[in-house]
Amino acid sequence: MLYPIKELQDIFIDACVRAPDGELAFLSVFGRDGAVQQLYASLHLGVQEGGIRQITLLDPDNSQPIATVSIGDPRQLDKYSGRLPKDNLFGNLVHTWIFDESLLTPSKATGSAWLLVDRETQTHNEASLEARVWSLIEQLSPIPLLPHWRSLVLASLGAQMVSRLDQTPYSPVGRIHAFRIALPGSFTEAISSLVRSGALAID
Repeated sequence: MLYPIKELQDIFIDACVRAPDGELAFLSVFGRDGAVQQLYASLHLGVQEGGIRQITLLDPDNSQPIATVSIGDPRQLDKYSGRLPKDNLFGNLVHTWIFDESLLTPSKATGSAWLLVDRETQTHNEASLEARVWSLIEQLSPIPLLPHWRSLVLASLGAQMVSRLDQTPYSPVGRIHAFRIALPGSFTEAISSLVRSGALAID
């Protein structure tokens, strides 16, 4: 499904992810090249220069608002564009991803990372999702984690570390689902405690 936005004409969104505070994290945009360029420029301009500080996604059936997306700090936004084949049904269109740079790389400094998955093809593969979540936790962890610890650590600490953004007030819109991984401040002590108790085996 493609969602128009209230603020600009001829722009359509098929996926939008917001951070837990409601700010834009990821936007998948279709439109003519000029319209997409105008959107990206508007996100970076100040309000007095004609910029926009939020976008409103509309229901394609009745044009009613379904989600408001705050832009946050536009200096954190980047984009990646590709052009659709000219012989497609809709003519000369551009497909652009606008995203917060924090999506690209797990941050050890903040102990946080993002995982984006396709609702249609990936969200039902629990084994693959668990493996990807664990890989991010390994990258964020300030201490080494052994592979065979995965199941117990996720069972013990997963609820504290992994947030499904569809269970927040700022649920993703469209085909992309998102997880936010954030290590609690007590992570190292929690792992050490599990090792001392014998729950996590070193061998």
